[in-house]
Amino acid sequence: MTEASLRDIALKESASSSRLPAVILFSHGSVLCGAGIALDEHAERIRRSTKYVEVAVGYLNYSEPTFAEAVQRCYDAGARRILVAPFFLVPGYFVTTALPKQIATAQADFPDVEFLITPPLGFDELLADALIESARNPLPASSWRDDLTNAARYCRANSQCPLFGTPRCPRVPGMNPVPPGTE
Repeated sequence: MTEASLRDIALKESASSSRLPAVILFSHGSVLCGAGIALDEHAERIRRSTKYVEVAVGYLNYSEPTFAEAVQRCYDAGARRILVAPFFLVPGYFVTTALPKQIATAQADFPDVEFLITPPLGFDELLADALIESARNPLPASSWRDDLTNAARYCRANSQCPLFGTPRCPRVPGMNPVPPGTE
């Protein structure tokens, strides 16, 4: 699903309604603190480049905000049509089974909201170009675990995080102090 595809859907939808739709970027979630930063950055880019009443991120598991919280945020912003964009490459289990269950629950809570699911990311030339560029700049083995090091900057003191209770966890009593700017 490209940004242009979301824009095309929004334009078609808003043409038939006086209200702009909202978008929820839907992903699985992770126990690793900070794992959703890239998705937050995508949401911010969409907010800046398109016209939606709201652009929210919603997770199935582990991370916050949950899908239900994202729906509430969109509803509170006035959305009565929500485009759910799965942040997955293919329509696997989370897109074909887990997401429809989440939407069914949300539909029961918000019967006046229309939910539309966009296709998962799939193939896109720009994504392929990004992968090619990434392959041109491989990381050395010494940096393969940088995500664990960077996670401490986004610590939520989540007992499921692989860093929780270790010397690298900044918020566990007796461990490192909270890094500046993460409170």
